[in-house]
Amino acid sequence: MGERSTLKNIILKNRSFFISSHISPDGDSIGSQLALALCLEKLKKNFYIYNQDPVPWRFENFPDIKWVKNSAPSGDFDVIFFLDTANIRRLGTIIKDIELKDKFIVNIDHHISNELFGTVNIIKPDYSSTSEILYELLKPICEIDKDIAQLLYLGICTDTGSFKYPNTRANTFDVSSKLVKIGVDPSAIASRIWFEDRPNRVRLLGDVLRTLEIHNGYTIMYVTRKMLHQNDSNEAETEEFCDYGLTIKGVKVSVLLKERDKGIIKVSLRSKKGTDVNQLAVYFGGGGHKNAAGFEVEGKIEDVISKIQHKIGEII
Repeated sequence: MGERSTLKNIILKNRSFFISSHISPDGDSIGSQLALALCLEKLKKNFYIYNQDPVPWRFENFPDIKWVKNSAPSGDFDVIFFLDTANIRRLGTIIKDIELKDKFIVNIDHHISNELFGTVNIIKPDYSSTSEILYELLKPICEIDKDIAQLLYLGICTDTGSFKYPNTRANTFDVSSKLVKIGVDPSAIASRIWFEDRPNRVRLLGDVLRTLEIHNGYTIMYVTRKMLHQNDSNEAETEEFCDYGLTIKGVKVSVLLKERDKGIIKVSLRSKKGTDVNQLAVYFGGGGHKNAAGFEVEGKIEDVISKIQHKIGEII
């Protein structure tokens, strides 16, 4: 109750708000940012949403997606909201574009690895998503209408993998049920998210699955820049690829490496309940959740695979 009244006071007493989230935004980061913005609009507040990277194509047809910008704003803001972001570094270039010194920062997140970098920190690692947290925070502040409900449901649905990941709890279903009662159509949301793939993305998935290696309790696969180019695809279209490794019987951890420019390898980690991949991510300088985490390192794919294999046995 204290967190809700604190946030309400912050919003009611201020006029302008900057909203941002992590690099390579996902459904939870986009959904939570826009839901907050819609609430602020109802209260006739000024706001600006700025992310380093563009909105993924999956979410382009959700309400007011045009509000999400990839260019730095001019002017100053009373309050800065960072949503679904475990640490300042995950914001990317935004920390260079926005003056953060002496700013009032509200940090709302569900990552267990959150570094509590805000003036106010509302961190709930036992919640499925930032969107689930926001539902409870926004209720006393503004009416949760159908548009806001759709965006919160988007965040919950994507971060739980349509309610199949271990972060799905009783409260997740309770909140989702309330959003459906407001007017969310779960089938329509699922169709927007999961059933509008481009043929090239499916072909890219085939190429990635051909790299799959099955080891003792874990799988490793990768996507190269060449694969992306040959399939006229981009990295955003590789979201959820890592999950396929977990569909194999006996596999506890799935690892997906993504080759980026300048020798950077992005590594996504997924695990079944009972295996903590956040430990592995933290070891390599990243973070996340017990069952979904990641990190970035410099190197060649084969060398990074070797380093992961050397360490992964400790968590399996």
